[in-house]
Amino acid sequence: MNREQLQEMLKWLNDQIEYANEAIHESHQSHNYGRESQYEGIRDAFMRCLNKLQQEGR
Repeated sequence: MNREQLQEMLKWLNDQIEYANEAIHESHQSHNYGRESQYEGIRDAFMRCLNKLQQEGR
């Protein structure tokens, strides 16, 4: 993966994490704890990928 592709992937992951955080907040506000938990798992997986790619990009 070249540098440009890596930057695109990092941006996409950050966007997905932001979306998941919004879904978590909305789910918590509406007391939909199953959905909240699901999006927490998704967010955590994206964050692990993001951290791994950032380490490799150094």
